[in-house]
Amino acid sequence: MDTTERVAMPATLRVCAALTLALLSSFIVNTMLFPNVALVMPIAREISTYCGAAFSIAVAIAAYVRPSLMRESAWSAACLASTVGAAILLYIGVLTKNTAMLLLGAPFGGLGSAWLAVLTGVGLANLGAARAMVAVPSGFVLQYAFRCGLMALDLPSSMGLATIAFVATLIASYAFIRHDARTILSGIQDSTAPTVLNVTSPSSYISFSSLTFVSILLFNIACGFALGNAKNELSAAGSLISFIPVTIALAVVVARGSISTDGLYRGAALLVFAGFLTTPLLMLGSGDPFSMQAHSTFLSAGSDMFNVLMYCLIAAVGARNKLGAVAVSASFLATQWLGIGIGAPIAQFVNGISASNATVAAWITMAITFAFVAYNYVAMRNYSFAETIEGIRPAHTESLAENTSENDASIQSSDASEPAESPQRQSDDTAFKTACATVAQRHRLTARETEVFELLARGRTSPVIQEKLVLSHNTVKTHVRHIYAKLDVHSQQELISMVEEATEE
Repeated sequence: MDTTERVAMPATLRVCAALTLALLSSFIVNTMLFPNVALVMPIAREISTYCGAAFSIAVAIAAYVRPSLMRESAWSAACLASTVGAAILLYIGVLTKNTAMLLLGAPFGGLGSAWLAVLTGVGLANLGAARAMVAVPSGFVLQYAFRCGLMALDLPSSMGLATIAFVATLIASYAFIRHDARTILSGIQDSTAPTVLNVTSPSSYISFSSLTFVSILLFNIACGFALGNAKNELSAAGSLISFIPVTIALAVVVARGSISTDGLYRGAALLVFAGFLTTPLLMLGSGDPFSMQAHSTFLSAGSDMFNVLMYCLIAAVGARNKLGAVAVSASFLATQWLGIGIGAPIAQFVNGISASNATVAAWITMAITFAFVAYNYVAMRNYSFAETIEGIRPAHTESLAENTSENDASIQSSDASEPAESPQRQSDDTAFKTACATVAQRHRLTARETEVFELLARGRTSPVIQEKLVLSHNTVKTHVRHIYAKLDVHSQQELISMVEEATEE
């Protein structure tokens, strides 16, 4: 046990350091770089955010459809180089007030941050859920300590130093996470694409219609809403208060060894609700310092706690199915970026109305608050992140790939050169078909479901089934879902085991 801990500790420290630096780079961008850029071109932050979201979506699609494209060195070199170039363009654009340079730099300013966030999520998945539960809140608390140091150095007043700090933190984060992320990235390049495995192993992946994605979107809309209130930047005291919930979460993990994901969600929801509830105080222009800071303090605390939950979810889901870790990390983070990109313009819109009619702005905010509360009370009432994680099952690819290749090879061989099967082989195939028929009849499969079922039991993958039965991808996926539900299995391997047991009866 001691030996295992000694081996595991460096990985935990590496991933924690990478997360800390990735979060710190985001803080530098949002509070030091883009506020200066916005003075010359206000829309630059939104351009960067949406381009970062689009890039994360592209990574998720590539990992889901063609994992062979996931070559870490090439992606990292391109993303880091584009980010360094964008940072230089943004710096020169601000100094010279040149909107053309800002327009060139803004789309690429977020690519490095987006890619490093994906790698960090993959590194957390490689670390495992238990150790990630310690690394994630630790990273959030540590980045706050570094933030205090940067503020003490008065870094925000120097655009040049802030630009250097942004690039340096990104490169340092990559240096820490590269080894752990590459472990998974190199393993998925030659694996079966998740888009194929999702048909025969649907329980290995979270559906894009899952409330997990909806929750990530809504909470990061809240985060974007807080960022959009640029006129109400958090004071040092407000920042300290906003980090108390995350610090408490870390203390719970240290004391108990873990923390409830559903507990993190409920805590984050309450903090965001408090943030929206105090927004009218900001709009009414109260001179009270607490009233002016409460809104951003609560929203920042809630979004930070939820982002702790999000990274823990990436780690837990990715650890249970490492073949889908890149797609999960990228899709979760793409949803995060989209949420921020939606929330910030909403805040700016409400602030614009507030300047002329505070009452209307207050009503809009109350409507947003009601929608958020309704979502949590109705949609999330019986939803559990812990149960969602437990429902994720590893995708079995080696045995399926071997079975598929062997079966395809045997078909080609028999078609090309074997005039007839041996008596023993005919007997085995008869026993197999009888077992399939027995299971199909026992669980009341339809005729078409029985055909799909027999091919699944032979280890066939989705493309083979589509071609052999002349069916579309979605039709096969629907049949497989119905078959799994009727048989009460969650993967192709479980289905194969059921047929093997029926053969022995």
